[in-house]
Amino acid sequence: MATFTRPLVEPRPQSGGASATRADGIFRAVLIAISAFMLIVIAAITVFVFYVGWPSFSANGLSWFGSGDTPLDVELGYSFLGDPEGGRYTTLNAWPALLGTLLTTGGALLLSFPFALLAAIFIAELAPKRLAAFLDPIVSVLAATPSVIYGLFAILVLAPLIEQNLIPQDKAEQISPVVTLTGANVLLGILVLTLMIAPLMIAIFADALRAVPVKWKEGAIALGCDEWRMTRRVSIRAIRPALVAGTTLAMGRAVGEAIALSMATGSIAFIPNPLDGYFFFLEPVRSLASSIVDYSEGFESPELKANLFAFGVILLITTAALTIGAKIASRAAEKKLGGS
Repeated sequence: MATFTRPLVEPRPQSGGASATRADGIFRAVLIAISAFMLIVIAAITVFVFYVGWPSFSANGLSWFGSGDTPLDVELGYSFLGDPEGGRYTTLNAWPALLGTLLTTGGALLLSFPFALLAAIFIAELAPKRLAAFLDPIVSVLAATPSVIYGLFAILVLAPLIEQNLIPQDKAEQISPVVTLTGANVLLGILVLTLMIAPLMIAIFADALRAVPVKWKEGAIALGCDEWRMTRRVSIRAIRPALVAGTTLAMGRAVGEAIALSMATGSIAFIPNPLDGYFFFLEPVRSLASSIVDYSEGFESPELKANLFAFGVILLITTAALTIGAKIASRAAEKKLGGS
């Protein structure tokens, strides 16, 4: 018959709970401190940009957002060199840069969104597993590729093709008194931005599609839907918040892109003429961000510095508006999805 003996020493209660609680408290305090510090840094940067850029707005009023008789490039040059008649030059009409940003960003979004959505559907829903596993890292690498690489590809590869195949010599000579047509133009700017933001959107959309519950998909197929109809009726409806978030992130990258657009759009603050037909897309522009890069060496001039920081103010406001709008749209889509 087996006998059981009581241990001579009673086990002591472990005191790990108190130390774990203390460590959690310290970790939480560190996270709060880091978050507060980052908020202070962001607030300080925002205040600084507004403070330096405000003289440009105050000197021009609402005309800052319009177009004037003097080209924007000339105005920026005068703000660095001074008024030809003597004194400071504070006039600025930024509409050409605003239009360049709208054209390149808007065109890139119109091209990249349907392409990215269809590509994400193929990778996440329709492609064989081996092919999907092969495409996923390629998309990730393209999304993380530095913008200067895209700019070099655009100016060295795509620009000569556009100039040789889309710009007739006689038309270029006809427009040459107004503006010089080259391969660097609105179209190339749209293409390079599309190449930059489409992989980012594909990655976000594909991850969201994979996160859709399998039971939802199986239920749709059980009701008689084929894979394509199931994707349209179930998966795409379920990832609407991700569609909004991915599009907003892509738009933010496109709006703030400077290096690639500086190389691809011709870097001339010109207002393309819609009456030129499709040559409208073959005329050069300059965006807000690329203007900052192109004139960054003139910061020693207070007037030019104020003008460039004013461009930064517009970019900050645009980014903040996109972020807030994306959150509102995502919450609305989630509520609608929950109620449907």
